[in-house]
Amino acid sequence: MSQHGPALKTIEIESNLEGKIVRPLSAALLPPTDPEKSGLIKRENLGMIKGRSRKPQLQMAREFEIENPPNAGGGCLLTDPAFAIRAKDLFKHTETPTTNDIDLLKIGRHFRFDQNVKLIVGRNKDENEVMKALALPDDILLEAQDHVGPVSLLRGKELERFENLAAAITLRYSDAPKDKEGIVIAEKGKNRANISIMSAEEPSYLKYRI
Repeated sequence: MSQHGPALKTIEIESNLEGKIVRPLSAALLPPTDPEKSGLIKRENLGMIKGRSRKPQLQMAREFEIENPPNAGGGCLLTDPAFAIRAKDLFKHTETPTTNDIDLLKIGRHFRFDQNVKLIVGRNKDENEVMKALALPDDILLEAQDHVGPVSLLRGKELERFENLAAAITLRYSDAPKDKEGIVIAEKGKNRANISIMSAEEPSYLKYRI
């Protein structure tokens, strides 16, 4: 619904990105953008796709040998309120987000502890596996030792300050009894430690939820 001329212009204005948004599949039909004017990209390399038909995209998929291209989706992730809030938080606190940072926005429960540190808590088995795959050497992965529950990822600078809080939150979202201490395994690279801790109480962590 947003892919028409007036809406595209509105998006540029409201995002304060006039002239900077490149839409490669249809850019040859649109006014030149700053990257084109500066010579970073060339108009002859840009697409001229318009209308609702997906035939041109499917033809490109065949040319680039992309198998099983996905069906048309329900819209941009940025129109999902929860994802949009996470994205705003990321860009507010991270000067140059990476693809890895963006991929993390798509999964889990997100908590912002301070300017530099955030926690992502997996919601199911699939997200737990993705969390492990996206973990970087300086991240801390946390998981309850004796109970079914999430894998959590703690990321940022001087994140050890929040390790116990992250462990308590991780235990809270597991099947561990809420009135007894549990063991949370914390892994950072090849280092592994056990944290004995009580589950976090809601008032102590919901204030950090993004």
